[in-house]
This record gives sequence, structure tokens and C-alpha cells, in this order.
Amino acid sequence: LAAIMLATSFVASCGSTETPEGDTTTGETTTASAEKERDPIAELGDHDLGGRTIRMLSHHDALSDERTIWSTEMNGDMINDIIYKRNSDVQDMYNFKLEMNTGDGWAADYSKLKNSVLAGSRDYDLCFLLPFAARANIVIDGLMYNMLEVPHLRFDEAWWHRNVNDLFTFDGYLPFVSSDMLLSSYQYANALIFNKKIADDYGLNDIYDVVRSGKWTLDKFAEYAEKTSADLNANGKADVEDRFGFATNFGYHAITWQYAIGEITVRLDPKEGVELGLKDERFYNLAEWMYDLFYNSGSVFEIEWDKECDIKWDEDRVFMQAIWVNDLEKFRSYRSEFGVIPYAKYDETQEGYYTYVDARAGGLAIPVDCDEKTIDDVGLIIEAMSYLSHRDLIPAYLESVTSSKLTRDEDSIEMLELINAGRRWDIGYMMSEDNSYTWVLRTSLKKSGGKLASTLESMTDKTVANFEKVLEAYKGLSELYK
Repeated sequence: LAAIMLATSFVASCGSTETPEGDTTTGETTTASAEKERDPIAELGDHDLGGRTIRMLSHHDALSDERTIWSTEMNGDMINDIIYKRNSDVQDMYNFKLEMNTGDGWAADYSKLKNSVLAGSRDYDLCFLLPFAARANIVIDGLMYNMLEVPHLRFDEAWWHRNVNDLFTFDGYLPFVSSDMLLSSYQYANALIFNKKIADDYGLNDIYDVVRSGKWTLDKFAEYAEKTSADLNANGKADVEDRFGFATNFGYHAITWQYAIGEITVRLDPKEGVELGLKDERFYNLAEWMYDLFYNSGSVFEIEWDKECDIKWDEDRVFMQAIWVNDLEKFRSYRSEFGVIPYAKYDETQEGYYTYVDARAGGLAIPVDCDEKTIDDVGLIIEAMSYLSHRDLIPAYLESVTSSKLTRDEDSIEMLELINAGRRWDIGYMMSEDNSYTWVLRTSLKKSGGKLASTLESMTDKTVANFEKVLEAYKGLSELYK
């Protein structure tokens, strides 16, 4: 409540604009040919920011940092150089300087933002944050300006991730946004790779066509995983010297399966309140399928949390492996060729292939204490950079991570486009603590024997109570902008 009262004074001083309505379709419906017939940058008009400095605050830790949006110089790396040119072009176009400030640790950037807002020092104008690091406080603390009130942002365009922005909008308030300006939203999508040599050896070269036909299902995945596994050292047990059909960590990659079948763990509804997922027959069947595959089949090799797989890819002893798309960079250097495919879907009746985007994808936000001129300027900058990233950065990145030094893998590029189209986000993931309802596949799958209904039921009241606090905070913040 105190945070909302603090935010009220800032909102009053900043003013507001009308919330953009947009159309009811997703931004991805904008066609490439339509974009070629227009100039989205010219449509923003001429603007001179007077040489001012825009101070950006970015997340920074050992696994992810500001390089997804920032470069200090051209260095010959294609992606780095495109980011550098994009930032330089927009600075020259609108006459401003972009200054980077970083946190140093998992949630250090959010702590810096909170200290700045509470102290009234107005240290930052634009933030690249990991909402997951702040958990529910990303809303409860009331530090973020309503992104729906920011001028220049055209949320119906293809460079905006409408499924994310719609998901985190409640009653006209949106604390942060995602767009193609964030390369991380592609880098941290979960995907699978397969070993092409093993596919040849076992006659599984049709795997791309299986995906295209809509027959890449849980049953088909298990069939391929079991078919390619073998007890190479003949000791009667699965160990590091064997060949496995699938390698994965049993944490963030493993829980991606719940999103692959179309589940979302928490929804906030203005009328119904807090609604929990994972309570239907599909999810219960998934849990039993995972338990049998992970713990009984001898087909799955466990990768430790945030560690490399102990079975190296060039050993040709793992057929499929769970990865972030960002991991493809290192696989390009290996001798054994890989292909990219999505997580399997529940069955052939499921409409599409879905995946989850890890928390490190982050989001863009404007501090609530920014003045009206800064909000206008930052909106212009975000919109321009988002479009230029959509035009130049994202296509170059998707091609670069699937191409070896000698070949361009058109099939994997097609699969990445399929994966990107099915990216999912979840309030339950972003705003929950570890070992919570959302993480039940990680925390309780083995000890429950794959029977998770009673475990989920025991966690329901606490989960609902936690998200009712989020719901109340959303309601209080949305009232400020009406």
C-alpha cells in the first residue's frame, strides 16, 4: 500500500496518455511484405532529444547480462556488431547518448532501481530487468510506470511480443514489456537438439517431417528416446558410459514439458480472481509419462543444474538434449552435427508446439519516478530499437546459431521459427518462489511416483493467497491510471 501511495505522486507528476487499443490479433500477423511497403521508422516522425543522456540499468550476472542489448564497440562478431550499429543509429537519429549501468548479481539491478525510486534520486530512465529475480515484488513494490501509457509504443506490430505483454497486463496496468529489442527473449527459449549421426544410424532421418506433420508427440518422443538408448558397458544399469535417448536437467528444462502441452500455472482474472493450472487429466498424464521416462526407462541422462552435460556431444552418446537456444552457439563448434526441433506436444490434436522462455529473457521497464518528457523519449527509443531488431538482429541471429562454418541448415531455421511462434510465459513462473506450485515437476515428480494431484492440492491455498496479494497490487496500480 505504501508503494502504491508513493507511485501515486509520481504518476500525477508524469501525466498520462490514452492506453493504446491495438487490434485483437497478435503482433506476429504483420506480414513481411506489408512491412516492406512502409517505413516504420519514418512513421515515428522526426525527433531531437537535445543531446541528453538516457541512463539504462541492466541485469548482470554470470549467466546473462547486458550484452543482449548493449555493445561498447564493433569487434567483428556479427551479432555484437548489429547491436552496436542499432544502438548507434538510433542515438544519431534522435540525438541522445545511451549510458549503461549494471547490477552485479541475480537481483542487484532491481535493488538499485528500488533504492533509487525510494530515495527520489531518479538515477535511471530505462531498465532491462529480470522480473523473476524480483518475483511478486515486481508488481507489489509499485516501482514501474505503466507501459500501456508510454507514447510511441505500437503493440500491434510484429516486433512486439503480444502474448507476453497481454499476459502481464491486468486491468489496464502493465509493469514491463517484451519486444524484439530483447535478443534474450529468443536466446532463452527452451528447445531440443538431436544428433544427426545417431539419427542416421537408427533410421530416424524423418524427424523434421514428423514435426511438420504434427505427429511429434509425447509418445513419439519416448519411442525415439528408448530406441536410441543402449547399455554400452553391459553392466545392467544406466550410467555415464552408456548411450541415452535424452539428456536434460531436471529443473528449468524439465518443467518446460508442462508448457509444451499448453499448461499455464497461474492466471489472474478480473472476475474469477486467481486461477491455477496443472489440475487436469492432461497434466496428470504428463507427470506419469515423465516419471516412467525419466526414472524407469533408462533412456534419460540427468544434467546437473546450470552445468554442462557430462557426456560430450562429440561422443555421439546422446540423441536428444534439452537446451536454451543460446546454447546453440557452442554446439556449432562440435564435430557431430545437430538439428533443432521443438519439445513434443501432448498428442496430435494439440494445435501447435509450445515452449517456455526462461526468466533470463527479462523485460523492459520505465521507473515510476521518470518525468513526462523522459517517458516520451524512452518510448520513442524502445519502439525504434524494437523495429530495427526485428528487421536486422533477429533474422541474423536465428540463421547464425543454426549454421555451421560450412553449411546453412534450412530445416533447423524452420524449426526455430516454429519454436519462436510457440513461446510461452507464465505469471506463476515469474512471480513464484523456488519450490513452489509452478516447480512441482522438479520438486515432487520422483518422490510422488508421478502422482502429483495430492501434492498440488496441498499447495493450492498458499499459492492462491500469494497471488491474491499480487492481484490486489495490480488493482491498486491500475486505479492510478484511470
